[in-house]
Amino acid sequence: MKKCSCLLLIFLSINNLLSFIQAQKLPKPKYSYDFFKKAKTTDMLYLNDTVLYLMTKSPLEVFSGYKNLYASYKEIHPVEIWVPIISQLPPSDKTTYQVIWVLKDSNLYLTDISFYSIDFCNYKSVFPNNEQYKLMEKLTKVKFDEKYPIPSGNPPLTFHNSIGMMPAKWFNDTILIKISASQYLGGQGKELPIYCSDANDTIWIKRPAQTMEVDKWLKIPSEELVFKNGKLISRKVTDIY
Repeated sequence: MKKCSCLLLIFLSINNLLSFIQAQKLPKPKYSYDFFKKAKTTDMLYLNDTVLYLMTKSPLEVFSGYKNLYASYKEIHPVEIWVPIISQLPPSDKTTYQVIWVLKDSNLYLTDISFYSIDFCNYKSVFPNNEQYKLMEKLTKVKFDEKYPIPSGNPPLTFHNSIGMMPAKWFNDTILIKISASQYLGGQGKELPIYCSDANDTIWIKRPAQTMEVDKWLKIPSEELVFKNGKLISRKVTDIY
């Protein structure tokens, strides 16, 4: 009987301890990687022409088959690349291209398309007549238009496009954005010339600035952007880090 009483006492003590621990659970850390848990795209967004942001979703998601838009090109295929996750999301095993967006005067624009498996200088060989843009126009049923010129302050990610931006008139949704830990420097002495024989031209590329420290980046909250017909109607800071 005494032995049973001791076992019961031990059981009750352990049960009480577990209940106490459950009641005293530590609160969730304020700064975490919750933004990445929601992020489903490698697309990037520029605000004010030069500040680069990560996005949780692509405005192209409303179109079925957008991921396979360039499947007919043997040169375009998934590749493994390493990038600092706080700078941009690495492509998944099915992601072949990245879309660059610009928010200008409260309007969202598709500015250019970057392909992971095509060398920086070889775009003209693969798309001699700007076929990448024509396919995108066919998908969205919206034209690239020279009356929406590419912002001159943009880094190299948009240098291929010379036909103007595409207004994202179809987009009616909410996205979260968070500033990228990697930005680009401008000004004299901060650009690198690269000669592209394919284009028979020298391209000036902005040098990347030093990547932001992780601890500093974690403390920057994401922002919520709400769009209607491609126009920004709401922007606010969230508690998602």
